[in-house]
Amino acid sequence: MAYQPQVIDAKIVSHNPKNGLFEIVAQLKDRTVCRVIYETDASGKPVPTHINRLLKEPCPICRKDFLCNCMTKFKDDISAQALDKAGAPTA
Repeated sequence: MAYQPQVIDAKIVSHNPKNGLFEIVAQLKDRTVCRVIYETDASGKPVPTHINRLLKEPCPICRKDFLCNCMTKFKDDISAQALDKAGAPTA
């Protein structure tokens, strides 16, 4: 069975309007918490650059309880769902 992340809650935790960077913390259905970092491109559209799993629960993919890079495979799915829940910050 393939892993399918589902964002149940997301909120903007920081926003820097000078350089267009902002962060969203997303809580997934399996209790995993991730931080997604975005930048805005020239047209003003948010583009996800990084995703980090916050170490509150073991990784749902590899079951490691320390740093891993498993969530980078699902960066686009998680970031799209997080933007739908939290919305893009306004200047």
